[in-house]
Amino acid sequence: MAKNSKKPDERPRDRGVFERPTGSGIWWVRYTDENRRLHREKVGTKALALKVYRKRKTEIAERRFFPERIRKREILLSEAIEDYLKRVKGRARSYVNVKRNARYWKDALGTKIVRQITPGDIQRYCARRLADGMAAASVNRELTFLRAVFYMVQGDGEIDVVPFGKGAGKVKLYKENNRRVRYLADDEEAALREKIPDTDWPKVAVALYTGLRQGNQFQLRWDDVNFETGTIRARQSKSGEDYHVPMNDELRRILRELPSRMRSPWVFPSDTEETALDARNFVHRTFAPALEEAEITDLHWHDLRHTFASRLVMKGVDLTTVQELMGHKTPAMTSRYAHLSPAHRLDAVQKLNPPETGNRPTDTTTDTDAAASRAAVNGASQVTDLPTQKSEPSGTRTQDPLLKRRFTHFPLGFIGVRSRSFHAPFRIRRIHQRLPKCPFVRPFGYSLATVAPDRKRSAATPARRETPVTGGRTRHKDFSRPARPAAACRTSGTETD
Repeated sequence: MAKNSKKPDERPRDRGVFERPTGSGIWWVRYTDENRRLHREKVGTKALALKVYRKRKTEIAERRFFPERIRKREILLSEAIEDYLKRVKGRARSYVNVKRNARYWKDALGTKIVRQITPGDIQRYCARRLADGMAAASVNRELTFLRAVFYMVQGDGEIDVVPFGKGAGKVKLYKENNRRVRYLADDEEAALREKIPDTDWPKVAVALYTGLRQGNQFQLRWDDVNFETGTIRARQSKSGEDYHVPMNDELRRILRELPSRMRSPWVFPSDTEETALDARNFVHRTFAPALEEAEITDLHWHDLRHTFASRLVMKGVDLTTVQELMGHKTPAMTSRYAHLSPAHRLDAVQKLNPPETGNRPTDTTTDTDAAASRAAVNGASQVTDLPTQKSEPSGTRTQDPLLKRRFTHFPLGFIGVRSRSFHAPFRIRRIHQRLPKCPFVRPFGYSLATVAPDRKRSAATPARRETPVTGGRTRHKDFSRPARPAAACRTSGTETD
């Protein structure tokens, strides 16, 4: 009998499938593509493994095999969240908040496969949270956490699309309303001062005099307090950058009297003086009960920061300076305090007053310019009587009757001198400043007091007197007597010689 002959009870080995581990009942398929690259897939039963193997070989033969289309590993949302927590630990600014959001999503959708989570599942969860009384800003923080998890899974190549983004059917963040400005009134501060022990009041006072956020204040070190320059440095602020807050005299006194200055590196240490004081414990055990005893409602610790900014604005400090003291990166956050300013809005609406209000012309250059501007705004529809400046000639009217007539009976913007006419599209103010230097006008002692609107000659105005000269030409008589004052001309309402 031949050596390589098989026994009668042995079955031929199936090609391309194998069981691993042996006896587990879990079968795999093994095949190579057209580029002779080896592929393995975990299938399940042996019958299903044989079908998958034949299907893959057919796709490869027909050039329809695409490895990226093979079903990827299904990941539960709870598994993806755990992986995300491991990656961001040590990098997140507030890891406690991250873990809290992770717990919420695990309880809601943790048993679902990430690929099978639809935008509707997320929107229904958000609707329940809003119905429970959660603010839109709080729900957005939870959505932001879940969106980061989905982007992580997408970056790993486990899913192709995420349910967040723009477009129809996508999950979007809610519009937030952060315009709430609740600040501590003076009487409320006095009532709160009576309910908080003397040893704990410096914590509240520092918040009122610096406007630091809760995390920055309770993580404050003595290295950040510089008594020489009189500033406090806020590290790792919400905007991601450090900023400095100056200290006033009262704040200097409070910080110098703190007992932790010589015993701990922290400005507000814990009982062991080796770590910083837990801000949440202080707020819940000391600050909140004091508010309740003082009968102060709707006030949170962050409102002490609002109190700092509100008091600055109500004292007349400009919003740009308040933005720097608050550490805001953009003016949009500071603009919420604009309505508390006592002057900036009043100054804005004062600009709508009529030009005549509180702007009487006097013997000053400023009033002269203001009167000229009013005449320009009114379209030169009235006689403009401007006082003569001390540095200019004292003549108030031209002595040439032809030039006077043309000034009287031509529009203000069109000035004629003898036989030459030129258009002067200047405002009154520019004419007042430049036109007296014109060679055609200066010899006649021109003044804006002679400028009149384009009107018809009245019956009281005498006709121009002419004197015949040799050669049949007509010349105008030269009047040598002084002109009447401008006030008399305005009283009579006519232009006389």
